[in-house]
Amino acid sequence: MERAKVIIHMYESIDGKIDGDWDGLPGDKASGDYYDDILFKISNTNANGSNTIVMYAAPGKVDLSQYPADGIDYQDWVPAGITSATWDVSFDRRGRAGWEKNYFDYAGKQSRAIEVVTKLVDKRYLAFLRSMQIPYLVCGDDELDFALALVKLRQYFGIKKVALGGGALINGAFLRAGLVDEISLVMAPYISGDATKKGTFDTRQVFVNQRFKVVQTKLLADGGIHLLFARDN
Repeated sequence: MERAKVIIHMYESIDGKIDGDWDGLPGDKASGDYYDDILFKISNTNANGSNTIVMYAAPGKVDLSQYPADGIDYQDWVPAGITSATWDVSFDRRGRAGWEKNYFDYAGKQSRAIEVVTKLVDKRYLAFLRSMQIPYLVCGDDELDFALALVKLRQYFGIKKVALGGGALINGAFLRAGLVDEISLVMAPYISGDATKKGTFDTRQVFVNQRFKVVQTKLLADGGIHLLFARDN
């Protein structure tokens, strides 16, 4: 079955850092606004790894003792009739996200949450997701099966393209799995210089033998640039 395509969409400094003192300065406002503005033009689906989701979208703490797991098994669960103009996908292997609402309010959209988990997740967490009407897809035993997740996202929700917005680890994992079709980099007009900050890709120090070519460039009002790459091999 056909899978959803993946385009990594990241905001970074000239030296490739995805966080730092440069982010949010007045001198990069045009680049930052542009990054947000085009997110849902790229795709109707924003996706992140669990670290990013917990930091920005679902920082709450879930008391699992309040959610009995009676009748819960490790099968996909999608509420009947669920629809949304935009989606927010959490690749959340163990079920860490503390959702306080069943959507992520970002870039002017209220994107309905979807959890992608493995069988390492506590069944009580799945009961919690059901109570929040958050669909979940079980993709893998110990490690996430990203290819299967992309097939299911298209099958259940009609998602044709996922905009993967980090962090670095999930970007690197998709790259290692050979599942990145395009890379969209919005580069702010600053150099971070902070070696402690993550770059766009963390491939666990593994070289991934895939080539990407620039297919589009756009100069931004503050001196930043948008580069769009397509996979070339």
